[in-house]
Amino acid sequence: MASDKDYLVGVYYFAGWWPETPNKWAPYGPDWRADYPERIPISGQYNDQKTMNREIIAASAHDVDFFQILWYPNGGPLNEGLRTFLASPEAHRMKFTIEYVNHPPFDLKTDAEWEAACREWCAAMKHPSYLRVGGRPVFKVHGADFFFQQNGNDNTKVKTRLDVFRRIAKEEGLPKPLISGGVMPGGVSLSERSTPYDFVTTYMDMPSLPQKAEPYPYELLIKHAEDGWVRYAEKSSKPYVPYVPSGWDPRPWKDPRPSFALPNREEWTDALRRVKIALDKYPNLGVPVKGGRQKMLLIYAWNEFGEGGIVAPTRGDGDMKLEAIREVFGR
Repeated sequence: MASDKDYLVGVYYFAGWWPETPNKWAPYGPDWRADYPERIPISGQYNDQKTMNREIIAASAHDVDFFQILWYPNGGPLNEGLRTFLASPEAHRMKFTIEYVNHPPFDLKTDAEWEAACREWCAAMKHPSYLRVGGRPVFKVHGADFFFQQNGNDNTKVKTRLDVFRRIAKEEGLPKPLISGGVMPGGVSLSERSTPYDFVTTYMDMPSLPQKAEPYPYELLIKHAEDGWVRYAEKSSKPYVPYVPSGWDPRPWKDPRPSFALPNREEWTDALRRVKIALDKYPNLGVPVKGGRQKMLLIYAWNEFGEGGIVAPTRGDGDMKLEAIREVFGR
């Protein structure tokens, strides 16, 4: 079982890749794969069943314990990641969790929509490969601040919604979920804002720098993340699961934010070793369990090909990112 390991390694999974246009390979006209061929994934360029099957085999063979799969309200093809994982004959090889994406324009506005989503999530939690820590299924609300705003800037309403989820889980015969809220690493989330959650974590962030023609060094990106780990480790009222950026270079999507060089093998291995050291050093990093914590990290990301967050095997790097994960966190 993955939850018996000293360290749980999770990788965010974004199912944004389909052949019909418009799509994420050609969001602004010409297909950008011609300009960035090194980012083309080896296991499959679209989120279909064969691709997921190959991805599970590749990830599990390199000591990735789970995919944290993004789930979108009315997401259509964006939710193919969950569907194909649940249907995969390879699903027994690793675990998965769900992350409810609630950044604009995505939102579950009504109580009925929220309850229907909770029942869908609970159905997925009954799958034998759903990740449990300390016997409890793990779940994340993508943006805690967005969730606060979407509930009338009222923490009581946030708690009420999450308690509805917990109630439905109980009705479905599930243990009480471990619910995390997404926060940014630049400043510790207000303690009252974090109160309704069991722990907090981060999807991705980058230093606030002006965009320029050439990418900034990767070291600036991992140092920004590392500063966040330490900040939350020392000051957060809730346990924090550290994130590790596998890259950030969104030029294919004409994103106005700064780009950073994608890490080479030495830089990537060093980043993983740094988070392992932090997990060993700080008791507040990880997932709370009865009598202690489970050390865990989340990597951005398996397949954010347009943004440069890439762990999946590609034409440029091959299995390099996965090989480093196995080197640092393998049994």
